[in-house]
Amino acid sequence: MRLLPRTRAGKWALGLSVAFIVLITVKIIAFLPLPTFVVAALGLVGFIMGIVAILKNKDRAILTFMAILVGLVIMLWTVLEFIFPH
Repeated sequence: MRLLPRTRAGKWALGLSVAFIVLITVKIIAFLPLPTFVVAALGLVGFIMGIVAILKNKDRAILTFMAILVGLVIMLWTVLEFIFPH
């Protein structure tokens, strides 16, 4: 198993997931008025690209799997926001 993805889809998945993590951290720490749904959409597109990289391109990089994990957390967060709004 490799650490970094080799395929284009895997690299996109990694980049979008890192962008999500950076932007959501900046939003929380610096109180920037970034729209959360747009930032979350980056992570979800990274999730989809990670699935494509693994299933279609057979990319088995560790960070590709981490991009999928980030997408799963975003989906869980969204579902819980609908179930338990605040």
